[in-house]
Amino acid sequence: MFREMRRKKQILSNKENIEILEKGTSGVLALLGDNGYPYAVPISYVYDNSKIYFHSAKVGYKIDAMRKCSKAPFA
Repeated sequence: MFREMRRKKQILSNKENIEILEKGTSGVLALLGDNGYPYAVPISYVYDNSKIYFHSAKVGYKIDAMRKCSKAPFA
C-alpha cells in the first residue's frame, strides 16, 4: 500500500492529525492533472465529523481531475 516512513519519530498520531485539521482553515489538494502532470491547488476547507469540506464550482479542471483519479493527498 504505502511505503514505510523512514523517520518514524516524525509520524503523527491520528489524534494529532485531527487536531491539525480542526485548527486549520487552508491546505493544498494535490491531484493528477491532464497528461499525467501533477496539479496542486490551495483551498480553504472545513473539517467536520471526520470529513473535509471545501468550496468548488460544479465543473472545472479541479473537478475533472478528481473524477479521473480519486487518490488525492491533502496537506
